[in-house]
Amino acid sequence: MDAEATGFADSFFDLVVISGVLHHLDLDRAYRELARILKPNGQIIVTEALRHNLLIHWYRKLTPHLRSAWETEHILGKEEIFSASRYFGEVRVERFFHLATLGAVPFRNLSLFTPALKALQTVDTALFRLPWLKWQAWMAVFVLGQPIKGQSSS
Repeated sequence: MDAEATGFADSFFDLVVISGVLHHLDLDRAYRELARILKPNGQIIVTEALRHNLLIHWYRKLTPHLRSAWETEHILGKEEIFSASRYFGEVRVERFFHLATLGAVPFRNLSLFTPALKALQTVDTALFRLPWLKWQAWMAVFVLGQPIKGQSSS
């Protein structure tokens, strides 16, 4: 079904879980539709890739066979996430993932992978305590709630 214009009734869902989808959509239309179908006390939990890390963004451009051009150019950033505030009274970033842990990728087929990943997850925990560094992560989880009903895209 069309994620930007579902057939669901208004205020249909208590909970919506989204993983890696929003950057494929017209964000304004998607946020508006999500606000429409979410119950007043409902929540949307979203996991999306982030655009701010220049090295990661460079990698995306070097590997066009792994994604569409639209996808590469529409990865969400801080501005795109918080633009949801036009449609939701609550927009909260909960967690950031994968910065130092990306260093474990070359070891993914070796027995060294698991210990390297665990060590780098500890490094990420420390790095993500720095507010300016959080947005350099590969991914984030954010929550949308308190839908503002009847918003138009003006």
